Amino acid sequence: MKVWHFFVLCCFSFRVFAVESSDGIDAAKFEEGKDYFTYDKPIDTEEKLDGKIIIQSFFDYDCRNCSSVQDILELYAQINASHVLYREYPIALENNEFSARTFYTLQAVGRNDVSDKLMFETMDAEQFAQLSQFSHLLVWLEKQGVDGQTFKEMYLSPEINETAQQSIEMTEKYGVFTYPYVVINGKYVLTSSTLYSDDYTFAVLDFLTKKIAVEEKW
Repeated sequence: MKVWHFFVLCCFSFRVFAVESSDGIDAAKFEEGKDYFTYDKPIDTEEKLDGKIIIQSFFDYDCRNCSSVQDILELYAQINASHVLYREYPIALENNEFSARTFYTLQAVGRNDVSDKLMFETMDAEQFAQLSQFSHLLVWLEKQGVDGQTFKEMYLSPEINETAQQSIEMTEKYGVFTYPYVVINGKYVLTSSTLYSDDYTFAVLDFLTKKIAVEEKW
């Protein structure tokens, strides 16, 4: 796992909440700085939530567990669809727009399914090293039924240039320093320390969503 900006950790406050989660996992085990972080100042998600809690997942194709985390979060959002929204965002830096450009290009050509498959394929570091080379990526995409020329033109288009820049801004705005990086309602953050199993992730998410509901007096 790559770690980019450790310094952003200083923007989190450290507190422990002793509550018991509904599924039997003792929430007293949840430690600030280990299981979740808290932004000193909540991030404006800039999305109309209609009384729901938003879970924002930042990922990179060069990630060993982002695919499994995606599965866990999608399932959680489906189970809790009445009060939870789920969004995915590719991480981008000024010198690394690969994930953002690839994700939004596949979205633009209507092949989100291929994005999911690519995330699964690149769980293997050697596979990522190969598929992050554009020529190899195009060959692989052709095998998935994506027209290489259409993909290339969209990948280099002004539209994707703009979305890649927006991804850079989002990455900076949320202080993303590792991946996977999951933000709950712009207030709380989960990283790999919590996102390693569905039961534990569900318990922490239940704990935090209930806490937010109390804070917001819903």
